[in-house]
Amino acid sequence: MAQRNEIAGFLDEYLNIHEVEDKYLVNGLLFEGKEDVNKIAFAVDSSFDTICATQKEGADMLVVHHGFLSKVSIFPIVRHLKKRVAELVKTDINLYGAHIPLDVHPEVGNNICLCRLFDVNVKGKFSFGFWGEFKKEIDMDAFVKDINSRLNTECNVFGFGKKKIKTVAFVSGGAQYDILPAMLSDIDCLVTGENSHTTYLIAKDAGMNMISAGHYATETLGVCALSKIVKDKFKVDTVFIDKPTGL
Repeated sequence: MAQRNEIAGFLDEYLNIHEVEDKYLVNGLLFEGKEDVNKIAFAVDSSFDTICATQKEGADMLVVHHGFLSKVSIFPIVRHLKKRVAELVKTDINLYGAHIPLDVHPEVGNNICLCRLFDVNVKGKFSFGFWGEFKKEIDMDAFVKDINSRLNTECNVFGFGKKKIKTVAFVSGGAQYDILPAMLSDIDCLVTGENSHTTYLIAKDAGMNMISAGHYATETLGVCALSKIVKDKFKVDTVFIDKPTGL
């Protein structure tokens, strides 16, 4: 058994919660539940279904990539937020969120995990992610098939660039507009989660490759990697709550 504040304090420090800038979501301990923690659930989102699944798993704490407290707009606790908060109050489950800090982390971040998964030699930071090189040029179509298989997803591909690629940038989630700095950096392919009408036209006119592998699919690796760190540190049970959206 571990203590809520001890776990939250460790996560704050390990993930640099108070140092990493995040313009979008509030990070850290978002809802204070029970003090004693025997089991921790990890998930991408803090949806009502995820909170209910956490309770069914018998977990005392839920650690997510997407918390539900926005920095972009102040939203009243009604409808979807009321539903989520009410379930947390009823179950006394702790909620902890790590958004951008879990994207950029050099050990357990979504993007460094993607680099490792696809055997990319990291050369440096890129936006909220990283860029690097394959050991040798690989076929673009084969890379897409590999992503589909390893991430259990169906990629949407803007394949207007090189058919053989050497450099790649990974920026998980909704980073489709990073196609512009990727283009200016002469990166052969950008891998992110989402796309748009506008970025399709940019990719086409610029002769650029962009793979949209799914917002959810590109952001499961970080919480899973983090769960192993927490499990070893606090000797508690952990579980991954898988609630894919298909997007």
